[in-house]
Amino acid sequence: MPHAREGEVDLRGTEGLMRLAIACLVLSACSDRTSPPPPKPRVDASDLIAKYECTRCHDVPGVAEAPRDKHCVRCHQQIHDGTFEAAPEHLAKWRGRITSLRWAPALAAADRLRRDYIRDFLLAPHDVRPGLPAEMPRLKLSPDEAARLAAHLSPDDDGVLADGDITKGEQLFRSLACARCHRFTGASVDDAVLHAAGRDQSKPAEWALAPDLRRARDRIRPSQLAAWIAAPRGAMPNLGVPPAAARDLAAFISRTPLAGLTAPPAVTRLPLLERPVLWAEVEAKVFRDLCWHCHAVPDYARGDGGPGNSGGFGYAPRGLDVSSYAGISSGSLDDHGEPRSIFATLPDGTPRVIAHLLARHAEEAGAFGPIVGMPLGLPPLPLEEIQLVDSWIAQGRPQ
Repeated sequence: MPHAREGEVDLRGTEGLMRLAIACLVLSACSDRTSPPPPKPRVDASDLIAKYECTRCHDVPGVAEAPRDKHCVRCHQQIHDGTFEAAPEHLAKWRGRITSLRWAPALAAADRLRRDYIRDFLLAPHDVRPGLPAEMPRLKLSPDEAARLAAHLSPDDDGVLADGDITKGEQLFRSLACARCHRFTGASVDDAVLHAAGRDQSKPAEWALAPDLRRARDRIRPSQLAAWIAAPRGAMPNLGVPPAAARDLAAFISRTPLAGLTAPPAVTRLPLLERPVLWAEVEAKVFRDLCWHCHAVPDYARGDGGPGNSGGFGYAPRGLDVSSYAGISSGSLDDHGEPRSIFATLPDGTPRVIAHLLARHAEEAGAFGPIVGMPLGLPPLPLEEIQLVDSWIAQGRPQ
């Protein structure tokens, strides 16, 4: 029997077999370290997408777009583009008042996000895009429903972050002027002046949809961050960043130290006004200015009374019409479909409508209680406007 040639392993005999077994174990261990397990398949949650009317704001892969009169974003875009069927003087007035819900991210790009982040975000929405006035609305999702939606939108595969040089990544961040679109709160490169001046009026969606990169290390699947920088989708422009440079940028975004955030100030209910407050002032400054668009009769809300009247986003119809004194005095419907006053006091003495308005401030600070904040998904009303409504109620709601 011939001997093994120089450089070959002689597998004859017990010693050779032991060497072979050890070699197989080493190769297997190395393979386990370098080859991540295959992602778990996505879960079908099309029933939840329909239930919570995700297409009123988002383009969802494989799901038909909502009709125009129920597509909040498309409706607002057409008003600003001048293609909405309305008189020119009405369009001009609406353009001056519509600043929210002009853009929303397409959910086709949600596959780059971590499943656990999507689940937690759906249960407790927070501000991701500083240039976008509207946020994800708070929905009455159960934890199981949020998990199913997350599993529908993204594969369960965090992977690993590609190697990169943090120092080079910071240099690239500065040279590419990423702060023109992105805030990076707490990082050494966060440049609020450049961010404010960098808005391209010809491409407003790019600026509005740019997320604060502080959350990228929690939001983005590690295996996807560099790939996204090199070949972005959606509103982010392709800057031609080579793969090696993309890895450096990803390393910087994911690993650079971040300063802590300052806790938001506590929300204080302002004292009641001593001067008389009449319905005309409250209507003009609060209810007609904002609330009526979702809580109105069909004549005001283009056909269905708005989601706050006829139902929407998974919420049952509340029948609340704030477009007139008679309408708001009629109240709303509770969870059992029974009428109730929106001015009735809760156990702590706060009128229900005031509790909803204050709850939106609490949600902005990250506190989510049983009362859903209003306006849903929009910036909270200034405390002075809540004070106005509060004082009007305390004075007996005079006309």
